[in-house]
Amino acid sequence: MATLFISENKLKENSFINENVDDKLIRATIIQVQDMQIHPILGTGLYNEIKAQIQANTVTNLNRDLLQDYIQPVIIWWVMADGTIPLTYKFMNKSVVKKNSENSQSADLEELITVANNFKNKAEFYTKRLIKYLESNETVYPLYLNPGNDVDTLHPYREAYQTGMNLDFDTYKPSSMKYSDTSDSNRCEDNYTFLL
Repeated sequence: MATLFISENKLKENSFINENVDDKLIRATIIQVQDMQIHPILGTGLYNEIKAQIQANTVTNLNRDLLQDYIQPVIIWWVMADGTIPLTYKFMNKSVVKKNSENSQSADLEELITVANNFKNKAEFYTKRLIKYLESNETVYPLYLNPGNDVDTLHPYREAYQTGMNLDFDTYKPSSMKYSDTSDSNRCEDNYTFLL
């Protein structure tokens, strides 16, 4: 069983998630957030130390404060951002269905994306706050600086904000390369090679 850095009930109490939401759905998103957001921020050494202390019920005061004041707010907002779509749709045998209620109207996908982006902005703020705290207290958290050197070791990631990549080349073409007429005689062929 996975070790959670925040309980489902505490997450519900401190977020906009209704108490009637199935803990199973929330647990899956908490685990995803811990794997994809918290582990890379803390690095493998500190992450594993906190995880082991939670499992043994021996969390130090220092790590308890780190968990309650910095890590858990990050988890709450990333769960809100990453859980928006999975909490709306249900995967069934024959298709993906949108959950519905008699007393409410479901949001459309565009609205869900807007809501998720709003929560993502908050998550990135709290992520930056956690990173700044760890950077300011590197001597108190020696495993933050020394996460280990195994093949699967993650070294702390120190950037909180995530951006996409714009590949809209037409915007950046000189006006001489932009053509409104798409006939073959006036067509400009662009060949781009990307190494991703």
